[in-house]
Amino acid sequence: MSWWLSKIKLNFMKSKKIKIGIIGLGYVGLPLILLINKKYEVFGFDSNEEKIKSLKKNSSYISDVSNKELKKLNKNNIFSMKEVDNIYKCDYIIFCVPTPLRNNTPDMSYITMAFKRIFKYLKKNQTIILESSVYPGATEKIFKKELNKKFKIGKDFFLGYSPERIDPGTDKKDKKLDYKKITKLAAGFSNACLIKVLYLYKRIFKNIFPCKSIKIAETAKLFENIFRAVNIGLVNEMKMITSKLNINIHDVVDAAASKPFGFRKFVPGPGVGGHCIPIDPIFMTWLANKNNYKTEFINLSSKINTDVTNWIIKKILEHHSKNKKIKCLILGIAYKKNVNDLRESPALRIFEKLKDRKNTTIDLCDPYVKVLNCKNINYQTINVRSFKSYDSVILLTDHSSFNYKKILKQSKLIFDTRGVYKDISNKKIIHL
Repeated sequence: MSWWLSKIKLNFMKSKKIKIGIIGLGYVGLPLILLINKKYEVFGFDSNEEKIKSLKKNSSYISDVSNKELKKLNKNNIFSMKEVDNIYKCDYIIFCVPTPLRNNTPDMSYITMAFKRIFKYLKKNQTIILESSVYPGATEKIFKKELNKKFKIGKDFFLGYSPERIDPGTDKKDKKLDYKKITKLAAGFSNACLIKVLYLYKRIFKNIFPCKSIKIAETAKLFENIFRAVNIGLVNEMKMITSKLNINIHDVVDAAASKPFGFRKFVPGPGVGGHCIPIDPIFMTWLANKNNYKTEFINLSSKINTDVTNWIIKKILEHHSKNKKIKCLILGIAYKKNVNDLRESPALRIFEKLKDRKNTTIDLCDPYVKVLNCKNINYQTINVRSFKSYDSVILLTDHSSFNYKKILKQSKLIFDTRGVYKDISNKKIIHL
């Protein structure tokens, strides 16, 4: 598709004061609005009133977006969905809303509701771009029929799809990829629609990969995350096998990763979390079932990544007497290191299981999360000064800010699910 970039000659198009609207200011929309804000006037919309208040106070609710960055936003352009009529000012409207699962079925209601709310304010020559993860065919199903009632798609209104690719927050040793340098997939309902999408994103992202159709872009997004889910499932299964063989899985992974070809390193953990890895494979499974095809590889990876969390729970319980009062500390409840994202975190399942156990008291410590809501009950996280009072410390998220030397020195028993102490042989460490 490289011929596209030369054929359409994006640079010849006249520069104008383009205005961009972002619907949904969560983990996808907020980083995007900050990036676009460097080039164009941008408007932000969200149905969560608390988020709007936080943004206007320059208070970030996402760990890898700083308060300092929020100061650069024009707060007069940040609106609740009650003020969605301002969408008429925008040349481009980008949807960054959630697409969760409901009973193992993709839930597109956040997109459809937002689209319904803005529909009467749409005007000719605007462009809608969907960035949310969806099943193949969803973009056209959601937008095409309704837009055709009012416009001619590809002539006086434009539709595109460009799935988000954001590297979540990491530490200084593992620098996250600069958002604008991550190759951006772009697709359009027609050639004219693709040109519109490319015209915008070419000026924001360093590299663009034009897809031949929206369905290809939708499927590529799912495939990327299915690839990760399958490989994580494989290494998690290997962890459970090597545990029986009394072999450290991290040593195995490091040895295999020395091969310069034919192997890509994935590390085991207590399960999988975030929106992408646990959710996207099920989107494809659901669609395959609707087309009379039963997925096997995908189903197995989902099962293994669930099983490993149950295996972790079982191993922890094996070391705790039912009749003895136990005081435990869970270190880290976010789904991965150095973020405050709790979505689908395996730590939530582990905490929920352990807290219901008789004679067990559990404290939570996570520098990125202040409160955990579990079954409508809020649990405050704490700042631990001493680990000596705990019968066991369960390391579930390996945040860089934890003092691991102090934890090792003061703890009586450590369940290490992240390989932090993989090179240390000590009777107080249980490698999981």
